[in-house]
Amino acid sequence: MDIHDLSFFNDLRARMKFLGERQRLLAENIANVSTPDFTPRDLAGAAFEQALRQSTPGPSIGGLARTQAAHLGGTAAVSASFGQVIDAPDTETTLDGNSVVIEDQIIKVSETRADYDAAATLYQRGLTLLQTAASSPDR
Repeated sequence: MDIHDLSFFNDLRARMKFLGERQRLLAENIANVSTPDFTPRDLAGAAFEQALRQSTPGPSIGGLARTQAAHLGGTAAVSASFGQVIDAPDTETTLDGNSVVIEDQIIKVSETRADYDAAATLYQRGLTLLQTAASSPDR
């Protein structure tokens, strides 16, 4: 069995790619903090969740029913396309038309980093569980 066949790992890899792309956009926003008429960009907020919903074939998977809407399901890999890059102006606009607020961007970068770290930790723990399951029992 290949870990690429497991939806758990596919979903986590897709989430990490999404967060990596978001981090790249946020870094561009910070780099353009002094560029006239620059509007910060971000990925559409619900794009990843929408990609997960589209990968789910229905309310039940392999005979197991989802008992709550918040439960993940599906076995198909999440699409690498995470929706569109959107303009996401911050709370203020300077006289030169730049709407990047460095503090807002730093908060978004921190949140994205925390989400990425959580996904990476889950991925590592999933690998550890597979190793434990595949190892011979101690006698």
